[in-house]
Amino acid sequence: MEPGTELRARIEALLMGWWDELSAADTDKDGRVDVHEVHALMDRLHSMPEAVTATARTIFDAIDENRDGQISRTEHRRLVETWHGRSVDTDAVFDLLDLDGDGYLSRPEFALLWSQFWMSDDPAEPGNLLCGRIPEPGPASRRA
Repeated sequence: MEPGTELRARIEALLMGWWDELSAADTDKDGRVDVHEVHALMDRLHSMPEAVTATARTIFDAIDENRDGQISRTEHRRLVETWHGRSVDTDAVFDLLDLDGDGYLSRPEFALLWSQFWMSDDPAEPGNLLCGRIPEPGPASRRA
């Protein structure tokens, strides 16, 4: 994102808003947010649907590189690879996310998937695959 753009300002405001939520989650006031406090914040997301939806709108705009109003298979792969920090095959997952089968994620599809990713406890909901499949543990991690 280029500095000084409207989208960059929206992303920065969005991130700072979530930073404020995380800071407020520090219930023991030790200056750190531990995993239990993060989980408590995540449990509160159901009471914050507008914040989750607003986040989805901004993230959609950041992913939609060519500004055509839809997220392509390639744009989705870039998102997932950014999250994972490595190359990830997302083709099979994308087909599950593309709820209407048109080859793209629309704004409404993405908003639903984003909400499922952050708020659903149902592993069968497609939004839980938004960041790709959870990798199977390798032999070394099974011994640990």
